[in-house]
Amino acid sequence: MITNERQYKITRTQADKFRKALDELSKTHELKADLHPRLARAEREALESQLQDLTDELEAYDALQSSEASIIEINDFSELADGLIKARIASGLTQQDLAERVGLKPQQIQRYEAERYAGASLTRLIEIVKALGVRISNDIFVPFSPSGFDGLVKKLSQVGVDRDFLTARLMDPRDTAIVQDELTYGPEEEAVSIGRTTDVLSRIYGWDRASLFSAPPLAPPAMAAAEARFKMPARREHSETSAYAAYAHYLALVVLSAVREAPAKVIPEDPVVMRRSIIDAYGSVSLVSCLRFAWDLGVPVLPLNDGGTFHGACWRVASRNVVVLKQRSPHQARWLFDLLHELYHASQFPDRERFEVIELDETSAERRESDEEIMASQYAGEVALDGRADEIAQLCVSAAGGSVQRLKGVVPRIADQESVDLGALANYLAFRLSWQGINWWGAAANLQRTDQDPWMIARDIFFERFPFEQTDQIDRGLLERALEKG
Repeated sequence: MITNERQYKITRTQADKFRKALDELSKTHELKADLHPRLARAEREALESQLQDLTDELEAYDALQSSEASIIEINDFSELADGLIKARIASGLTQQDLAERVGLKPQQIQRYEAERYAGASLTRLIEIVKALGVRISNDIFVPFSPSGFDGLVKKLSQVGVDRDFLTARLMDPRDTAIVQDELTYGPEEEAVSIGRTTDVLSRIYGWDRASLFSAPPLAPPAMAAAEARFKMPARREHSETSAYAAYAHYLALVVLSAVREAPAKVIPEDPVVMRRSIIDAYGSVSLVSCLRFAWDLGVPVLPLNDGGTFHGACWRVASRNVVVLKQRSPHQARWLFDLLHELYHASQFPDRERFEVIELDETSAERRESDEEIMASQYAGEVALDGRADEIAQLCVSAAGGSVQRLKGVVPRIADQESVDLGALANYLAFRLSWQGINWWGAAANLQRTDQDPWMIARDIFFERFPFEQTDQIDRGLLERALEKG
């Protein structure tokens, strides 16, 4: 973990050296005609792995420095030191700044952080917390050993898995009926049901039966690497978001495993090329055609219909991409935009074997202020609006005389005049206005069609394309319950 600018510069220099070494290695391999391809690949992958580790450290430090007010999540007290270091960096304070606030020499702060505050007293830690101006608000979970289903529910609720989510999405319907007294059962049947449920929890979250039914609290599920990209607003229920993200990530892995033999094609990074390719394949750009085209590219699209938490994701595992669309919106243009947005992310860094993006909702400051998110939204708008998104948006603004209040009446006329989809234009304008801090989503929603449920469209195409026979019974059940109307 990089803790200061000096370490950052050293790490960046090391990364540059590895990049140079990779370039030189490629030239060396070209001159060695007798070099076995497997050995050449092994040498290159070793250097790439080390470069990736350095790059991850640099990106993590950059992300902390560029963040605004955020939550630094720690799973237990042993991670407090790293949490304080991250909080200092995210607050824009140097080690010298913190030393001055506490009345210490900068070298002492450097030593504390290098040793992860191992030699600091509790009094000193409290001084550091006050000097940083951070608030530590965490639950102290009293250890208890659950017995029966209700005890299991209580323990799971501590880490964001509530009863409704457990029974609706994770448990087999037979087991849900048993534990909810919808079926007559005895202690043996309940034990079997709980056993099947713990098997599912173990698959998704890694909690074995011993940890689920012993006194120590469960380790909260990780956010599937999302925290490196977006900081969750303080009002969010962090544990619930983490639990759902881990669940969605597991489903994504199940989907990728089942389609691993399907061919994967290059995802067009140019919106003009993407639009032309979709039209060549299906005649028009619509939610249906874009969903089918994504599957054609080897990118499965999993639609989820639960409320809250995050609003979509793109994961890449072992060089294969999967998109999760998660919206309660009844508008096809909203889903189309989100799909194209995620496909842009999937097109980035094609040489990386792993990659992840978890989206917050469209009104969040994190999405408004991220250059990458703006580029993804711009890409989605260009594909949906014939490569003329900015031009048509400017026509709307000019026709409305710069008045946001008049925009709703102008947009339908401009959409008809320019022969573009009204919903797509309204949706793009809402994104453009959100970058300026203007919430126009309500007006945009009123201009969009609701004749077909976009989640049902995406679900039906998933059923058409996904090889359910490639999954085992437990994973198949999880997918089928995920694809039930919530």
